[in-house]
Amino acid sequence: MATESPSTEIAVAEKPKKVPVQAGGKLAAMIPTDVDQAYRMAQALARSSMTPKSYGNDPDKIFVGIIAGAEVGLAPFMALQSIAVIGNNPAIWGDGALALVQGSGLLIDMEETDDGNEATCRLVRKGRETPIIRTFSMEDAKKAGLAGKQGPWTQYPQRMRQMRARAWAMRDGFADVLKGIGIAEEVKDFAVVEGGEVAAQPLTRAMLQQQAEEVEPADTLTPDNPTAAEGRDDTDMGEDHVDEEHPARAAVDAHLKRIAALELKSDVDLAISDFSANKAALPDDMRAEVEDAEHNRLMRFSTVTGG
Repeated sequence: MATESPSTEIAVAEKPKKVPVQAGGKLAAMIPTDVDQAYRMAQALARSSMTPKSYGNDPDKIFVGIIAGAEVGLAPFMALQSIAVIGNNPAIWGDGALALVQGSGLLIDMEETDDGNEATCRLVRKGRETPIIRTFSMEDAKKAGLAGKQGPWTQYPQRMRQMRARAWAMRDGFADVLKGIGIAEEVKDFAVVEGGEVAAQPLTRAMLQQQAEEVEPADTLTPDNPTAAEGRDDTDMGEDHVDEEHPARAAVDAHLKRIAALELKSDVDLAISDFSANKAALPDDMRAEVEDAEHNRLMRFSTVTGG
């Protein structure tokens, strides 16, 4: 009886069918649901080198930017595009702030005008009868030391007035939407020194004069104080005595501290340039103090390089 030989047929596995490409899906932002997911996203964004310069491809800063954006309802990537790190604090760009206000459903109407000198922003909020109206003029810019400042305030003064008026109106009328985050167009005009500390705003003669006029004279000639009119005698304090209460003292000290801490001549040159607009508002002795300190700091670089 013949025996059947074993089958030599080889089973061929079927190739998996390709999943058909489907179109028409709804786009949606990728929103992390916990801290671990948010930080993993921050690490991926840091490696991509596609984040704004202020974050410096630092996953920790990016993580904080994502969290800050989540506080006001921004998706992660939108948060990084709308929130800047200025002076180690988060601040939201004006367009991002306006997007939040418009998206809140609370803004009924908005009107912005500029007469060539003063910008006006008028916002009408749901549930509030009185419109929120704020203005910002070139006189305001001069008082803040912004008029004539190199950069946007010289190139696009009308746009900068508009952004300031808008920022004030949004902050005053929609604080619950912005949740206390500063407006970048305002914050970036503050002078930032080493360590991320925000220094005093640039000073002008008008600002110093205004502050001087607001101070009531303490030494008034009266029967109880017959020598008050003679003034204070500072001769015993020496020729180098500087009044620590002078309005410009804080800004000068911050500038001197900044240039003393910088290690590159290019950075010192930039710091000196940034402060140069303030010198015209300083009293002669304080201006000489600043110029001497700047000169001595620059001379150290010449000594090191042999130049």
